[in-house]
Amino acid sequence: MKTKKKGRLRACREGIMKHGRRSLKTEMSKNWQLYLMVAPGILFFLVLSYLPMGYLAIAFKDYNVGKGILGSPWVGFENFYRLFHEKLFFTVLKNTLAVNLMKLFFCFPGPVFLALCMNEMKPSLFKKLSQSLIYLPHFLSWVVVYGIMVGLFSVNSGLINKLLEMLGLPAIALLTSPKSYKAFLVISEIWKEIGWGSIIYIAALSGISVELYEAATVDGASKLRQIWHVTLPGIRSTMIVMFILSCGTIVSGSFEQVMSTINSAVYEAGEIIPTYVYTKGLTEFQFSYASAVGLFQSVIGFILVFTVNKLSARLGGESLW
Repeated sequence: MKTKKKGRLRACREGIMKHGRRSLKTEMSKNWQLYLMVAPGILFFLVLSYLPMGYLAIAFKDYNVGKGILGSPWVGFENFYRLFHEKLFFTVLKNTLAVNLMKLFFCFPGPVFLALCMNEMKPSLFKKLSQSLIYLPHFLSWVVVYGIMVGLFSVNSGLINKLLEMLGLPAIALLTSPKSYKAFLVISEIWKEIGWGSIIYIAALSGISVELYEAATVDGASKLRQIWHVTLPGIRSTMIVMFILSCGTIVSGSFEQVMSTINSAVYEAGEIIPTYVYTKGLTEFQFSYASAVGLFQSVIGFILVFTVNKLSARLGGESLW
């Protein structure tokens, strides 16, 4: 009897697998245009995200370029031991957490507020022009953004500091003061990305039924009440998903932003983990140590996303998986 049951289960599994293969082939043959369109994105992540995972072994070796990955000797967790005993690393970790927590606190609500404002505007030429202007900074490189900030906040020749000098007020050393450099990173991030970040919320707002607003109007709800009881609940799931994904960047940060704007005066206050990995790996050729730092960053980011996702699922019922 047991043998017959095992045979039936095996036959069922084989039948399901064959059906699955057949249905997948049928699906791909029917919608090959869509799969072809998605192929570049899949290749991008395969080549730049998944294939490099095989090189994580460097973090556990004393990597030598001449010997290669296979020929380099294993050192176990020696690179991680060094990581946790490096004073500079803890300074870099503190900078990374401080900058990204500030960005999460100030930058995350910005796109939501902007999307709500855009949603309340009536369709017009002014609305289209406003949307185009707030999206534009996203397409500027951080080098260009830094050039604009220098033109505005340079202590000697910045436009804003010249105006402050005319008014008899002290100049703002936003770019060269360690105390204000983190604020500069947050302000420039908001200016550059707030418009682009609002797109997903504007798309979510378009999916809210007009009948809900009509019912709220009939009940005598003001605009603020409609936003609180209709609009925000309608985009709650989108906000939660974006917040969960944002938590994964708390230990990483914008490499391009810091690399383009950091200088010797603010190095100690502005160095973050991605630039630290670049410095140790590609400048000082400490490949194994840099790989260990990068792996540490990725693991902590995954743990944060997983934890916040679990808490969100338990408290509010919304989660990524």
